[in-house]
Amino acid sequence: MTALAGATRRNPPRARIKLGLAAPRLSPPTPAKSMLAEYQAAAKDLGIDLMPWQTNAARYIMALGKADKWRYRRIAVVVARQNGKTTIIQPRVLVGLSLGRQQLHIAQDRLRPRRTTFEPLADFLSESENREKYKVKSIRLSNGQEQITCKNGGSYTILAPTSGGARGGSYDDVYVDEAQEFEDFAVEAIIRPTTTARPNAQIVYFASAGSETSVVLNAIRLNRDNDERLAYLEWSASPERPIDDRDGWAEANPALGKTINFETLEDDIGSMEPYQFETEHLCRWVITMQPKLVNDAKWHACHSTLPAPNRPSLGISMDPSGTRASGVVAWPLTDGTIGVKVISDTHGSPIDTEVLGKLLKEFALRSGVRATGFDPWTDADLSRYVRGARIVNGREYANASEHFARLVEAGRIRWDEADEITNDLAWTARKPHETGAWMAVKAKEDRPITAVLAAIRAVWLASGPRPEVPKVL
Repeated sequence: MTALAGATRRNPPRARIKLGLAAPRLSPPTPAKSMLAEYQAAAKDLGIDLMPWQTNAARYIMALGKADKWRYRRIAVVVARQNGKTTIIQPRVLVGLSLGRQQLHIAQDRLRPRRTTFEPLADFLSESENREKYKVKSIRLSNGQEQITCKNGGSYTILAPTSGGARGGSYDDVYVDEAQEFEDFAVEAIIRPTTTARPNAQIVYFASAGSETSVVLNAIRLNRDNDERLAYLEWSASPERPIDDRDGWAEANPALGKTINFETLEDDIGSMEPYQFETEHLCRWVITMQPKLVNDAKWHACHSTLPAPNRPSLGISMDPSGTRASGVVAWPLTDGTIGVKVISDTHGSPIDTEVLGKLLKEFALRSGVRATGFDPWTDADLSRYVRGARIVNGREYANASEHFARLVEAGRIRWDEADEITNDLAWTARKPHETGAWMAVKAKEDRPITAVLAAIRAVWLASGPRPEVPKVL
């Protein structure tokens, strides 16, 4: 039986952050040599007042290595939405045109790069002075055929990856917009061959945080420390910060105080689902796009020092794999809240249910456990050893799941020595039913959440009426 150390309560700072952080939280060392001056000159021509974070990103994109070739063949710029990441592309394209480079811009929705990059550049280069400076030969505006070409051989083309237009082409530079939206490697199979024959090619990915389905972006992120020709730049809230930590807002939103209003984030944290706020504004990966069981910050706010359990209810859960089982107790406190504590979290290959069952039985007798909640599909072996075993599954489990979430939301849970529950909550999602009800389930099938399941059952039983104490005559 495992004794657990209590988690430390987080007290996020409430002081308002005036500006976002210009430096990425994840990045390689600052490059020693770069064509940043040329990039800044192009931005000035376009009338773009670069924010410090955009200048930092450009320094890596324009970094030079041996023989003055691009230092990084692949670059990923990952930042929360509405911070101005697509604006970075415009000066880069302009520099590419002046260098005679053939450039391709890809996005799932072709209209996005047309609106954010192609149209501003076409308007700028339609003026005679600018057209002459950048030696523009032609500007094609027809939908599906957008292209800018220059007399020196430079060009800029936008396409959707499904159009087939990129196949067979050859490009020096490729810009991939909203890379988190690509859920298979088909786009990589298209764009990688287009740069193979180019001796100084570069692919730049622009993205917000992804999910488990963002396979292209996830592969880049996973390889960020193993590929010296890859520069992975990520502005995101540190993973240990709760979602209402204002310092995390500044880490993920480098345009905070400039193009992003602080009050907007305060409004959104109260109105958006936590997983949405986490991806949209904290630029943090989420395990699932399904709603989480509870708000992380609400759960952490429930941490407290607890007295010894007083005639608690016990919840047990064993994963179908037989490799993990948890026991959690819950009991009413004098202030009307429910105390929660993990008393066992066991791993094995598989677990010896007889040994664990006897340990649970000893605890139940010693602590005066009054009832034990279990699921007969997974926990029948363990339930034979405990007193007051009661099935909690199906409709009752759905009610117990909703009840647990409501108590956390209302601050009516008090937990201590429950790190396993805290860790499992990150992997617990709400599974909706056609009736409008829902229940707590695994976010990923291969990640057990036995501590959460046991806690839900224990809290459900502990919230019911207390049995009467027999009168002594």
